[in-house]
Amino acid sequence: MGLPITEQHTEECLSIAHIQAIAGAAGYIAECRPPLDYGVDGRFHSVQRRGNRFVAEGFPLDFQLKASINWHRDADFIVYDLDATAFNDIVSRSAAETTLILILLCLPNDRSTWLRVNQDVSELRNCCYWHVPDGPETENTTSRRIRIPVDQILTPKTLEALMVEERNRRIAQL
Repeated sequence: MGLPITEQHTEECLSIAHIQAIAGAAGYIAECRPPLDYGVDGRFHSVQRRGNRFVAEGFPLDFQLKASINWHRDADFIVYDLDATAFNDIVSRSAAETTLILILLCLPNDRSTWLRVNQDVSELRNCCYWHVPDGPETENTTSRRIRIPVDQILTPKTLEALMVEERNRRIAQL
């Protein structure tokens, strides 16, 4: 029998499961983990009907996906030290480009509580928050502390709102 995957890979698998569940419930496509990593971990697409086919619309929303136990709540904010490179990838996007959001899965410290499955429920803990950091690129080489409002939980409803906002933003640029 082989060894189990690393804890980091387990965190990544759970974050992808969260994203897939949220996107599916909202009626969107979630493409996760492209084969080459250039600062984008995935992309959401809506679909539209063209003739007798359903096809992905041309207004995607890109995301950076993180999962961690190294976060804390401070009043109305989730506080997380985001890798400096990932922070710069997000804030360096121009207004003409597809928006790149951060999605953070805040895992409990106790690994045994990350997933619960029985006949009645499949439960993934805790939840994902979304955020679009702004401002200048950081000159730090390790990390940049970010504060995500606690009401920015990624749900099917908030994903739909983000997708509509991105579509409208892109159409307004035409």
